[in-house]
Amino acid sequence: MCLIGQIRLAGSGSTWCSGRVEIYHSGSWGTVCDDDWDLNDANVVCRRLGCGTPVSATASAHFGQGSGEIWLDNVACSGSESSITECGHNGFGKHNCGHGEDAGVVCLGAHTRLSGPGSTRCSGRVEIYHSSAWGTVCDDDWDLNDAKVVCRQLGCGTAVEATSSARFGQGTGQIWLDNVACSGSESSLPECGHNGFGKHNCNHGEDAGVVCSGLIRLSGSTQCSGRVEIYHSSDWGTICDDGWDLNDAEVVCRYLDCGTALRAISAVFGEGSGQIWLDDVACSGNESSLIECGHNGFGKHNCNHGEDAGVICSVSLPKPSISVNEDQFTWGQDISITCSISSEFLDGTFTLKKTSSNFSQTETGSRSATFNIHRVDFSHDGLYQCQYEKHISSNTFSSPLSDSVRISVTGKKKYTFLNIMFHLFSINNQIIVSQLPIYLILFVCSFVCFFFSVSKPNISISPAGEVTWGQNIGITCSISTQTLGGTFILMKTSDSFNRTQNSNTNSATFNIPEVDFDDEGSYRCQYQESGPSHEFYSPPSDSVRLSVTVRLQRPSISLTSPNAGLVWGPEGAQITGGYSFVITCSINSTFSSGHFILSFSGSNLTESAVNNSASFSFPVAEYEHQGNYSCVYEVTVSTRTFRSAETAPITVIIKLSLMPLVSSVSVVILLLLLLLLLAVWLILRRRQQHKQPAALIQTQMVVQVGNDYTWGDNEGDEDVYVNVDLHQKIKGEAAGVDGDWSDDYEEPVNDDDRDFKETDPGDYYRCPKEACMFVDNHREDDDEEKTSDAEDIFENVSPLSPVY
Repeated sequence: MCLIGQIRLAGSGSTWCSGRVEIYHSGSWGTVCDDDWDLNDANVVCRRLGCGTPVSATASAHFGQGSGEIWLDNVACSGSESSITECGHNGFGKHNCGHGEDAGVVCLGAHTRLSGPGSTRCSGRVEIYHSSAWGTVCDDDWDLNDAKVVCRQLGCGTAVEATSSARFGQGTGQIWLDNVACSGSESSLPECGHNGFGKHNCNHGEDAGVVCSGLIRLSGSTQCSGRVEIYHSSDWGTICDDGWDLNDAEVVCRYLDCGTALRAISAVFGEGSGQIWLDDVACSGNESSLIECGHNGFGKHNCNHGEDAGVICSVSLPKPSISVNEDQFTWGQDISITCSISSEFLDGTFTLKKTSSNFSQTETGSRSATFNIHRVDFSHDGLYQCQYEKHISSNTFSSPLSDSVRISVTGKKKYTFLNIMFHLFSINNQIIVSQLPIYLILFVCSFVCFFFSVSKPNISISPAGEVTWGQNIGITCSISTQTLGGTFILMKTSDSFNRTQNSNTNSATFNIPEVDFDDEGSYRCQYQESGPSHEFYSPPSDSVRLSVTVRLQRPSISLTSPNAGLVWGPEGAQITGGYSFVITCSINSTFSSGHFILSFSGSNLTESAVNNSASFSFPVAEYEHQGNYSCVYEVTVSTRTFRSAETAPITVIIKLSLMPLVSSVSVVILLLLLLLLLAVWLILRRRQQHKQPAALIQTQMVVQVGNDYTWGDNEGDEDVYVNVDLHQKIKGEAAGVDGDWSDDYEEPVNDDDRDFKETDPGDYYRCPKEACMFVDNHREDDDEEKTSDAEDIFENVSPLSPVY
């Protein structure tokens, strides 16, 4: 049981960092209901207990039902709180649950962790936390009982293997425990017997490790194929095959680091026993564990073990290891080569192969096999590898080839050049002193002959030239020599990088996967040949440089106008002034943390990339936005900045909107119409004023109108008279008499009724001085106004005094 402050983990199968969550309140311990219980809530618990991060937030009394109070329900943590009592909840003791809904956690465990090269969540080098520092465990007396404690503490199921001799690499710092002796039931390693913290007689080459089954395991076959079983409520159980398909198998294979799913099968790997935990499993294929997929609930099924589900993953068998009992063997000696595999399987087959010939031997074994070769000779010289195979139903699964070991054979009848020289110039194995100079000369000659017979190696890199970050490359060393079976050495001139590779041919290829900037530099290779008593090296090759870069594709650019102000024309994109438009830059790149630069009219705008694209918005199109637009993508990788090629430009033309022009023209036309109406009104008013009649003057006056014609030349021409009616006021003012003057003027019916006295042309009519008017030259060119040549014009005037 883990107990810290006001929170503890308890229940069946609980450990230091996994169990039913209980809190202390009002003097008693109580459980937490699983309503809304999730990883954020579990994160608060695990951190509070010093158990690292949560692996799962369990529900439905996974660690057994508690008793007494249920203190919390509907817990809602953000994950950053220091205690779950600080999270949102209904209040202490307020719930609608039973103890069948008790919540729990499985934490990664901050006091125990698995580390090292090739480690996973449930396999690796065992390290424990003590006195504020991490340290390893020595493999003295390390066995499966010790490994069981670690696996159970980490929520990784049962122990499959207890590894030794720094299988997962050598740790650093403290070695905290040695001679660990667990019974298998302890909750953590410090509870087991040991020498005491820091007391040991080991080094990190003896670091212990474990391989746990995890919460999912495969039984009845290989490490990556078999009957699927899951760990729940401290017991292993199978899965029913109802609805079982490749999506479900994919989740299993990925969880076990076994590659991808090849087949989802049923009842092929034998019947399981005990519980059937899941039925009608429905995964999308993206889940991290089967328990995250849809299912009927733990233990709810309508199946039997004849329907147990299984999988076949792409990585079905681990790579074997190979060892030989000696480095060199004498002609006729018996040798032994042992092949072994990390996990235990039944009825598997090991195959021993020689790389340079068709030599092949097979042995059956569950975990290892030993190949005995009797009375070796020179034909057995070479490199050997082994492979493991297993036949299941109609399927054959093969492991990768092991690393290679070299067998070197020497014997009485095999003499090197130096051996022959020694026998020629010695007696009873004593070198003849007189012949020593010759012996030394021959020795030097033999060395020089070998040195010059092994020319300088060639080196090449594929692909040639600059390579892209993350690309796989190969560096090939080759040499022209008759002494095959040597070792190629690849060196980097700028640091301590050094790799060796044995080869039975005249070349070797060194593969460097997923290169980065650390791999940049100049490389050289050298060839090494080992003799019975000397090692010979060729001159180093010329250097070849590996240059790494980040290649970016040319981005794409597009233009849109949300309010339909865009028209594409032969000269480019025409945007109506005042409308908005958006330019979007995008790229297809694995480097998604960069930014886009939009260039136009000598200006640059920058936007960070979101999902490999960025949008530049222009809310109101103005003439200053007219020009050519293009964009580039820029990203920084490991302090280096890389820029893509520029996109082809988009020409943007801002055109005048017609609405303001139409409005202006309409206003001008309206004003002109108003001015025209005003002018017409003024003209009509003036004419109306001119048409008002004058007061008739009751006195008859004759006004002779002078014309440019000879008086009386045309007979029938009638005299023209103007009857003028003078205003009464004039009459009064001129005559000085009142207006009682009688008007005895009568309008004649026509001119014939009137008698006029003919006068000489030079005479004028007599009239009062004040009322006589002489009009001259007013009839000139006035033919249109004459309606009748005989018409007399009269103007009635009121005379000042009568004319006698």
